[in-house]
Amino acid sequence: MKQKTIPPQVVINEKLGDFFIDIAKLVFAGVVLSTLLDMEADKQSVLLLGVFTTVVFVKIGFRFYMKKKK
Repeated sequence: MKQKTIPPQVVINEKLGDFFIDIAKLVFAGVVLSTLLDMEADKQSVLLLGVFTTVVFVKIGFRFYMKKKK
């Protein structure tokens, strides 16, 4: 039976996509936990920065996923 080989670039793009999606989840969880634990910093700026960073990492991750499909 002939096995289908996956090009190395597709595997790399998939791994990078996974990496950036995981980073986005960790940033979001960190922002939520820091606000729940009554952090001393300005909560609004922490939330805005966290949401912005999460969106950026998700976009980067999905760009790598889209490269995988091409």
